Amino acid sequence: MRIGLLYPVRNPLDPRNWSGTPYGLSRGLASQGITVVPLAADVPHGLHEMVAVLSRVTGRRGAVMDRMPVRNLARTLILARRLSQAAPLDAVVAMGTEMYDLATVIPTGVPCATYDDGTLKQMWDHPGSDIRSGDFPPHHVRRWIRRQSDSSRAASVCCVSTQWAARSFADDYAIPRDRIAVVGMGHRPRSAAAGDKDWSKPTFLFVGVDWQRKNGARVLEAFSRVRERVPAATMHVVGEHPLIDAPGVVDHGFLPKDNAASQEVLDRLYAVATCFVLPSKFDPSPISYLEAASAGIPVIATPFGGAGELLGRGAWTVDPSDSGSIAEAMVRLSAPQQARAMGEAAAQVAATASWTNVAGRILDALSATASTTGAGSVSGGSRAGTTS
Repeated sequence: MRIGLLYPVRNPLDPRNWSGTPYGLSRGLASQGITVVPLAADVPHGLHEMVAVLSRVTGRRGAVMDRMPVRNLARTLILARRLSQAAPLDAVVAMGTEMYDLATVIPTGVPCATYDDGTLKQMWDHPGSDIRSGDFPPHHVRRWIRRQSDSSRAASVCCVSTQWAARSFADDYAIPRDRIAVVGMGHRPRSAAAGDKDWSKPTFLFVGVDWQRKNGARVLEAFSRVRERVPAATMHVVGEHPLIDAPGVVDHGFLPKDNAASQEVLDRLYAVATCFVLPSKFDPSPISYLEAASAGIPVIATPFGGAGELLGRGAWTVDPSDSGSIAEAMVRLSAPQQARAMGEAAAQVAATASWTNVAGRILDALSATASTTGAGSVSGGSRAGTTS
């Protein structure tokens, strides 16, 4: 069986895309016996330059913003041609649908599933999201939301990572509930042995590239309070941020995903950590929560977005704007028995959140849709596991 994996910016098999999500999904589909056909639309550089020149000549809004509609049209046409060249395909899994017209791209009769961790409408509505902090003109955002909405209605089924996302596809985009499937999020399991942890030494871990949105400064403030009550506590910090020099804090800087040595360091940090702290200002479906859970540690999480529902009893949600609440959760999870019990609950959830299981659930959703529409069968191998 051949399934096209569509990601509009770069090759879907590039692990740098969307925190490795397209890459992980490709591996999951392959493990189900699927032949994955990567589909991308790298818009030619010459087109960017042509529109930039036109913008300067006409004096309209600016090169970058003016070329967005043209670039999205170009992506649509390029993707349509590449899907035609890739035929025959048994199905397509599409991501990033705010960047192209899915109805134009997908050939008639080919089942298509979208995969998202939320709607742009949800993200635009929350002040802590990337899209709100990116200084995008509202009329461009409205266009992206409309395109994502139209593309979602054109798909056979909309697959999402959480119930939080599912509600918006139904309520904001008017997608029928029977065409929405909650399939979870996958992750790269960490090679940490929870049974070898020294739970008597509270060891917190923060991993976040986006220091502002991941709420790094507030976490540091909370940890300073924790040290007053739990002097033996330590915290390891990973990400892109100003140099940190504070009592009990070990600053590891940025550890690239594509650097084996860096990832070995991160694996060791997960192995010694007794709690993962990432109360982001907003997070739709953070893979880092699942990675921490796979190492058998509890997560101090954000309630804003779908993040809070990923781990169930393995996560403790707090108000990210309240350093006192963050500190209180850290103190509570300094207790070895409490941390161990929640870590075990988190690990149980992470065990069902593999990319193989996510891919299997997407195949199940496509198969169910095909059977009701008469479009034919879409199936793969054994697909164990359920969403939480």
